[in-house]
Amino acid sequence: MKKNKWFYACLGAMAFGMFAFLSVSCSDDDKDEKPEEGEVVVTPEPETEYYILGTVTEAGKGLSGIEVKVNAETVRTDADGKFTVTGKAAGTYAIEAAPAGYLPQKTNVEIAAGAENRSVVTVALALTKKSEPVKVEPDKEVIVEDNSATNEEIVPPGETEPDKVVEDAPVTKAEVVIPAGALPKSGTGINEDGSANVSVTNFVPAPKEVSTKVDASEENKEVEKSTPLAAVQFEPSGLTFEKPITMAVANPIPGVTFAAGDMLLTYLNPDNGQWEATDNGVVYNAETDKYEAPIYHFSSYAMESAVKNTVSGVRVVKDEVLGEDSRDNTKNAKALTDIVLKYTEKSGWDYEGNLVETVKAALPGASTVTVNAMVAYVKTRMFAVMGSLSGVTSTERVYNTVNVNGYTQMNYVCYAKVRTTVLKIDVMYNRQPVTISVSAKRYTGADHQYTTVTYNPGHSGGQGTTN
Repeated sequence: MKKNKWFYACLGAMAFGMFAFLSVSCSDDDKDEKPEEGEVVVTPEPETEYYILGTVTEAGKGLSGIEVKVNAETVRTDADGKFTVTGKAAGTYAIEAAPAGYLPQKTNVEIAAGAENRSVVTVALALTKKSEPVKVEPDKEVIVEDNSATNEEIVPPGETEPDKVVEDAPVTKAEVVIPAGALPKSGTGINEDGSANVSVTNFVPAPKEVSTKVDASEENKEVEKSTPLAAVQFEPSGLTFEKPITMAVANPIPGVTFAAGDMLLTYLNPDNGQWEATDNGVVYNAETDKYEAPIYHFSSYAMESAVKNTVSGVRVVKDEVLGEDSRDNTKNAKALTDIVLKYTEKSGWDYEGNLVETVKAALPGASTVTVNAMVAYVKTRMFAVMGSLSGVTSTERVYNTVNVNGYTQMNYVCYAKVRTTVLKIDVMYNRQPVTISVSAKRYTGADHQYTTVTYNPGHSGGQGTTN
């Protein structure tokens, strides 16, 4: 009996020792098994690019094949009159189009220092064919009107339906009244017989500048500026007169006028190429329903009306997702490479709300002609303020080509960025001052949110690096 007990005791001890050995061995083996290192493939930084999207038109229609000079580079418009320039650096881009037979147009686009990568600027140049000259005799009063082929379709105020308004075409026509005896005996533009060959061409001036920059101090601040009611190039430029002649512009809004203090006459100074204010007073002639101002020499002139505009700060619109992508590589050591992140850029601007209803509410009882004319006037003012035609364009672009390292989660989402511009126009209606206020949303670029999170596979749920 004792032998059996001894035997079983020895057998139990041997079994316990074997179990302990196996347990230690397995534990040591587990400690020796290390997870595979996660592969790291560096992702380059996104390229720095700024986009200028332009349009060249005539009477609201895109002109194809037009050469556009952008600094030292020359590009051509496509079949729709559009051109695109990709800038690699901030700065001022001088843009000019001057095809034969048309009045030249030029403007500047400023990509301000510190502008966000992938900022977008839209700009438009409206071209106008030159009018044919009319012979003016020195001893006769004559009225010279615009006869440009481009402006043949300008119709009387109010006859254009709101949805057919051409934003970058003149809203009204101008003429010049040259009295007898106004021509000098000799000098610039005077023929041997004492006559002069005079032309009058209505045109829409290019914006002075379109910029990505709005100083923080200017955000949400009401700023007064003037926009051209009518701009005219009088030829021959430099011709001076013995007595004042009269520039007359037809009132573009039947039943509505502008306060005298809101009208200004400017001219294009040939010495510096800048529009400058004159002291020549602009008056409204109720008998002719025209605005009139004296001029003493030929140049380009603009009869301008005052408006007020307010520009908001940039905001990210998170319900406008322009692109998104993700990769879950947290279970794998090997990196995922060459993943192209795309987004659909939005550029341009458009109105917020119903413009026709806004005008009707501001001008109660106004006729259809007056409402239509006021809408046309508002649309051409917005073109002057915004620097481009209304409408939003979508363009597919690549944000970056990225790599997702081993044990890493990548997330990408892109949102639209916008500013809001509020335009206020003061007019006189039924002998009472009225303010018409409209707003527009401009797309300025995109907000790119790109993040990666790397996990430590040796610690369940452990987080490593984030960028």
